[in-house]
Amino acid sequence: MNSGELSAQLGHSLRAARAARQQSLGELAGLAGLSKSILSRIERGDGNPSIETLWRIAQALDVPLGSLLERDQAPRVRRIAAKTGEPLRGHSGLAAWLLHADGRGHRSELFEIDLPANADHHAEAHLPGTEEVVVCTRGAAWVGPAGEHVALKPGDSAWFVADGQHGYRAGARGATLINLILLPTAVAL
Repeated sequence: MNSGELSAQLGHSLRAARAARQQSLGELAGLAGLSKSILSRIERGDGNPSIETLWRIAQALDVPLGSLLERDQAPRVRRIAAKTGEPLRGHSGLAAWLLHADGRGHRSELFEIDLPANADHHAEAHLPGTEEVVVCTRGAAWVGPAGEHVALKPGDSAWFVADGQHGYRAGARGATLINLILLPTAVAL
């Protein structure tokens, strides 16, 4: 990996880690003891931070230093079981579980999908870099890239790369899905 690729990867990893923790640039800067302008340059891929700066950022994010430097080796599909992890709670009694966070810029489209019993819908590839997050709200479904479908029951969700053939298949009683399509801003119209 050349220095330009490393800077871009570092910027991507930093944005994604910060977004996953729902931290502002100012909050992270305060925790790391760095200026917002330094962090902003690093996130844009313009910075050339020292190992000490990277260590401070990793500590503030509570992630291993290597996770900021390694290439994104995320799977093309993953199942997220209902109510996984610690919930965020509100004074009203609200409980929320994070299903997906990503620091990259996107145009997004949100759909509700009803699939009749045993429906098997095949979708063609979306534009390069497109991703989908699908939440099952009723019934059972199998969703994801061709040959990599994951099973969902109510409350489960799946994330997958949708720039290849993919599909949605319902169980014997049908299914209702919420579908968030994330299109990279570089190709968004």
